[in-house]
Amino acid sequence: MTAPRPTVRPGARRQVSAPHRRLRLAGAVASAGLRTALVPKDAHRRRGRVSVCGAARILTAAGVLVRVVPPSTPWPRSGGALVVSGSVGRIDELAVLTAVPRHVRGWAELAERALAGRGAPVTPTAEADVLLPVAVRYRYEDADCWLSGHAVPRDLGAALDRPGLVVEVTLLPALRPTG
Repeated sequence: MTAPRPTVRPGARRQVSAPHRRLRLAGAVASAGLRTALVPKDAHRRRGRVSVCGAARILTAAGVLVRVVPPSTPWPRSGGALVVSGSVGRIDELAVLTAVPRHVRGWAELAERALAGRGAPVTPTAEADVLLPVAVRYRYEDADCWLSGHAVPRDLGAALDRPGLVVEVTLLPALRPTG
């Protein structure tokens, strides 16, 4: 005879213990690194897909939700360079990977850095004809206000301590650099 399984309401999140969450996160990070390493360097489209899926798996394992706010006017399909504001660490880099189109200049460099765990700010190249700004904000599901300063989790381990982090990635309208 088997024990009855607890029922979970549809749409409700299942409570998972902290050691189990850490184990899931470690598996997601290792899986993303392995999948990225197995894709040939010249397979750009497949590499992009693997990077987006890897970032999404890592954020899901950490209990982080990403909310994407589209720009009021569509971004141009070519020629734009990515500018990230409000960047504090690996969480927002992974969130930006899942939200920003892969054709944007600087996306591939961000993917390599975020999935490898290295942290350096993304800077647009000087020859960019259009800048594509992205703003990142944080809050918890059960809170009404946005987090700032020391209250923002700096890494994935800190996000595990209190699940339910919501990262809002706002794609702002494109800007022309001023001379």
